[in-house]
Amino acid sequence: MKHNKKKKMRVLLVSFICWLTVVTVHGQDTLQVSLQQADSLLMVRNLSLIASRYEVDMADARKVQEKLFTNPELSTEWSLHNPSSGKWFDVGANGQKIIQLEKVFRIAGQRKASVRLAEEEKKLTQWQYYELARSLKYELHVSYYRYYFLNNAVTNIASRLALLRNLISIYEEQYAKGNISLQELTRLKSVYFEINNQVNETRTELVRLEQSLQLLLADDRPVRPAPAATESMLGVMPTATLPDLVTRSLENRPEIQAAKSIGNQRALQYALERKNGIPNLTAGGVYDQAGSYVNNYTALQVGLQIPLFNRNQGRIQEARLGVAQSQVLRQSKQQEVTREVESAWKIFQLLDAQYKAVGTDFEAQLELLSKGLVSNYSKNNLSLLEFTDMFESYNSSIIELNQLKADLTKSYEELNYAVGEDLQR
Repeated sequence: MKHNKKKKMRVLLVSFICWLTVVTVHGQDTLQVSLQQADSLLMVRNLSLIASRYEVDMADARKVQEKLFTNPELSTEWSLHNPSSGKWFDVGANGQKIIQLEKVFRIAGQRKASVRLAEEEKKLTQWQYYELARSLKYELHVSYYRYYFLNNAVTNIASRLALLRNLISIYEEQYAKGNISLQELTRLKSVYFEINNQVNETRTELVRLEQSLQLLLADDRPVRPAPAATESMLGVMPTATLPDLVTRSLENRPEIQAAKSIGNQRALQYALERKNGIPNLTAGGVYDQAGSYVNNYTALQVGLQIPLFNRNQGRIQEARLGVAQSQVLRQSKQQEVTREVESAWKIFQLLDAQYKAVGTDFEAQLELLSKGLVSNYSKNNLSLLEFTDMFESYNSSIIELNQLKADLTKSYEELNYAVGEDLQR
């Protein structure tokens, strides 16, 4: 007797170790993250963001380049052949050579203007990086929430489908014995087929959502949302008013800041082109060993281009038009952002009202309805028509309810995206 107990304990222990091993391996093969963890991984892993950060660094390098002064130019001229002495490369004490040093000086402040323009270009690349990060975060949140809710629907329905599959197996045996009609069996199979098709369509979307999460987080493992208080945000309206949200969007949106930066760049470019219309000063020195009116001739050189024909008129006019264009584009972007906020606000209100009309306890009511549904039908407490109608209603409602939750969270994320910040609710 004791030997049998010990044997059973060993079997249980081995089974537990095997189960623990399977769970551990499964955990290693799946990346389960909370939304906050997913946000952190997005910022450090996403390849598009990494590439965009290089753009910021490249803009910083261009700023460094604009700060540099122009290099002096050194040139020299050596005698190839002296016909008087018959010597080649006669550059000694009695030969001839010329050494010349020149440097260009930008006397109208072009260097300072170029540096300021490079600084503004760097700001633009930073705002573009922020906008890309914001767009990817929106995509991550929408995929994350939708996967959570649709997977929840599939999980809830799968157990009921298994019960129905077992019931169909029993009825197939009874039909073979002639105890039930073909109509009853076919009706049950039709219900199973219809609900199973809905589940498979949802699973197909889950595959696409999983692929999206993997790409966003740059991970080869399947990504799974961690169980969390995901549904606590449902049915809660933002406290801010629509005019307040519009005002905040015009202050927060990276696209608005980028439009401002483009306007600043155009103004700086206009100022630079006007300065470029002023000629640069060239200064230097020359040494001529024996080719001038005296030996060992030295001189100071100064040069200035005469702005007689080309005063950079075309580029100045182009830059002036660019300033006017940037102002129009900025106004257009402000109108676009305002409309986006208004649209996102209205859609969120509609979906929020729809969710509240259904009731937060609707899912619990469906769960209560589903309990004992199959057993009651098996006991003839329900007719075939009543059973199939209730079964179809339950499963379809579960899918539609979770889709509504996914749509509601998406609309909230769209409102966050439109405003340019995470709203406090």
